[in-house]
Amino acid sequence: MPKIYRVVGDTTTGMKFRLEVTAEKPHDAIEKAFSLIGSRHRLRRVQIRIREVSVVPPEEARSEEVKLLMAVDKVIKY
Repeated sequence: MPKIYRVVGDTTTGMKFRLEVTAEKPHDAIEKAFSLIGSRHRLRRVQIRIREVSVVPPEEARSEEVKLLMAVDKVIKY
């Protein structure tokens, strides 16, 4: 069962970020953060510093997208 992780960090360009992602393990959440920040802002992994990864209870999540993903019971692909 996936959990909600809050990933906090900054970049070498001075931008700070806080993302909420769903993942099975903390390592998967870090990989997702690298992917999202890198693709949105055209940054490489060495330019992104992860400061903290923590589990967030669903009721404390700020991201509506993550809340909706946690509410999905199962996905059927046709």
